[in-house]
Amino acid sequence: MSLIRSPQSGLALVIVLWVLTLLTLMAGSFAMTMRRDNSVSLALKNNAEALAQAESGIILAQFMLAQTEPELRWQADGTVYRLLKPDSEVRIRILSEAGKIDINTSNETQLTALLAAVVKDDWEQQRLLNAILDWRDADDDTRTLGAERRQYQMARLSYGPSNQAFQTLEELQLVLGMNEAIFTAIQPFITLYSGQAEVNINTASPELLSLLASELKKRNIQDVALENRLAKTGEANGDAEAGAGLAGESETYTILAEAMVHGEAVAGLEVVVKSQGGEADMPYQILDWKQNVQGPSLFDEAMGYAVITIQDEFRYDDRY
Repeated sequence: MSLIRSPQSGLALVIVLWVLTLLTLMAGSFAMTMRRDNSVSLALKNNAEALAQAESGIILAQFMLAQTEPELRWQADGTVYRLLKPDSEVRIRILSEAGKIDINTSNETQLTALLAAVVKDDWEQQRLLNAILDWRDADDDTRTLGAERRQYQMARLSYGPSNQAFQTLEELQLVLGMNEAIFTAIQPFITLYSGQAEVNINTASPELLSLLASELKKRNIQDVALENRLAKTGEANGDAEAGAGLAGESETYTILAEAMVHGEAVAGLEVVVKSQGGEADMPYQILDWKQNVQGPSLFDEAMGYAVITIQDEFRYDDRY
């Protein structure tokens, strides 16, 4: 008895093979989609956890600034406090606004030192310096190499200087001659909240101290107090009382907090707070709140010189 294979059976076999191939491709695509969705979900979870830990770092910094004991109070001079937690790490840096250059009240010498660090051409430095001064002064008189309304019109800009104090740091970007690169470089060193003509060298960050000292050196000017303060920044803990401010003072700080979770996800916050004094119901007033830290990351290797690891202050329970 002979078996005769019909053309329909061959066609059916081909259809079955195509269906199996299609199902295999669909299963592979589904598995890939699930893996991608799981990765995205895990990344979102880790980022949310990192952001929550950064927020806890902000609250902890406010608590440590309010300590009445000088030896317990955290310094506001750029020291980076490193907290190690299970599967995560939080870094916190506090900067006193008095230790920054106030773009509304700073004298020309310190503004020049700041601009000289990022603008190498002397003429461009003077143009930008005087444009800043023309923006914040109340008159329409153009300084030498400065910029009032006529210069903005010649640059085909639809606005001119406000002739009043800067309202935000970002407003500085509107000044004629300012660009994104310059603004990004100087932003960590400038403030609106100091109200002082000169930086308080006791609370200035090491980076700003070095910048100011470098400019003075170029002018053959020796500032013994500045040099001594700069030398102290290399010590293990520096001068705790000089960097912290007095409890109860109406002081303004920028608090930077970054958290790294599982060695990957990083989230950061930059918050400006003003102390309301020890008797206030709300010890700190929030003046500004930004997600992501401006300037170099606190996890950057270049920040290693300023890091202090906080040990034996926190306990972790397996229930949490």
